[in-house]
Amino acid sequence: MEHETFGKIVAALRKEQIDFATGRRWSQQKLAGETGLTKRIVSKIERGRQARLEGEVLQELARAFELTSLERREFFAMASQSADRAVVRADLDHREVFEKVWASLGAIGLPAFLMDTFGNIIGINRAMAAFHGCSMTQINEAKVTEEGANLLGMLFAPDSTLRRALGNGWHANAMTVIGQWRAMTLRYRHTDRFRRLFSALSAFPDFPIFWSASRERRQDVNTRLRSLIYTHGVHGPVGYTVFTDVTLSDRGDLYLSTYVPQDRNTIEVFQRLAVGSQQALPLASWP
Repeated sequence: MEHETFGKIVAALRKEQIDFATGRRWSQQKLAGETGLTKRIVSKIERGRQARLEGEVLQELARAFELTSLERREFFAMASQSADRAVVRADLDHREVFEKVWASLGAIGLPAFLMDTFGNIIGINRAMAAFHGCSMTQINEAKVTEEGANLLGMLFAPDSTLRRALGNGWHANAMTVIGQWRAMTLRYRHTDRFRRLFSALSAFPDFPIFWSASRERRQDVNTRLRSLIYTHGVHGPVGYTVFTDVTLSDRGDLYLSTYVPQDRNTIEVFQRLAVGSQQALPLASWP
């Protein structure tokens, strides 16, 4: 990633921090004090003028921002001078990548969905739609909301079908998802696209609360796995683990998540839902 872009991300992360003594966002001087750097060095980093970013400097920045393990991995990778598109091979066509992942989504005999790095739901299979009780009308309506067909939007909208279906499992699921979303979007925090999405999500009453709580919790986020045991609004007691596979492309990562049942009752529920074609249903566009 170019130094200038990395600097913008550092500035965006700094502005997310609140100085509780003043109630204001961190200044460059405050970040300097938290990291042991000078204000001049902080300014140079944010402007992309710091030629070398030593490991110790990066560690101090990550510590000051209280990044989780998943976020730290992204943060240290971003400090590399390699451009994002240099990460994948030049002959890796993003269209071919997408076709393979899309085919997998339609072939999986369990509830599954595909999203991009912003959490936009690119598609779901029919088992997922049936499990959460999503009709085609509701799917089409999600596409035209301000936040679009976005997982966070579907979780935090007070009247969403997904929120009702999750029942007493909503709180734990929402907290886990938002922690993982922080890591997924870290390299895009400085972009207008992220700011527009964040603004749209912030209109939901619970989202700002969970966003702040995800920073303040001492529990680390070091995995994309999440296990859920709750009473579903329609199917009763269920337990499953969400396994997420990450596929790389030069247009951003693709996240294919599958619900893997943990108990006999959930196995039977998923088997009933998987009868017939699991054709993938498109939601958000990509790339």
